[in-house]
Amino acid sequence: MADHSDDDLLEIDEIDRRILEILANDPRSPYADIADELTEYDIDLSSEGVRRRVTSLLENMTSFFLPRPERNSWEIVLVTARTADEANSKRDLFEEMSNMDFWFVAEGFGTVDLYGIATAKSNTEIDDLLVQMRALDSVTEIDYFIETDRAVNIRNYLPVY
Repeated sequence: MADHSDDDLLEIDEIDRRILEILANDPRSPYADIADELTEYDIDLSSEGVRRRVTSLLENMTSFFLPRPERNSWEIVLVTARTADEANSKRDLFEEMSNMDFWFVAEGFGTVDLYGIATAKSNTEIDDLLVQMRALDSVTEIDYFIETDRAVNIRNYLPVY
């Protein structure tokens, strides 16, 4: 885990979680409609209060909403990579992947060193991306996953304090 001071941490409460659930189902929900839906959970918040909370949430997190895989005309692919055990190989690969067709790249630790998520118009485009990845000097191994379905439970996504 990264070290953070208490001032740096985003605290999500039950109201924020409910707002995120509503937005996950319909990202274009008007603030007034969100306020109305919150009353179903005994949460009394004005549309201005909803706007302030949404603004704060969006300032403190990366948000991305993707249509379900069967409802779009492109493929969603997650690519994982392991790097050579050499100085700066992870950092070099992170920078290289950030300049490729990935819209999300993450570095961390575990059984893989990095992963990226991309959208592609076809499996041929995915093959091209994988060929580019395999050609990078710092890459020792890659795996990939093409999404075909998903279940989302926003209640399990963020901890409530």
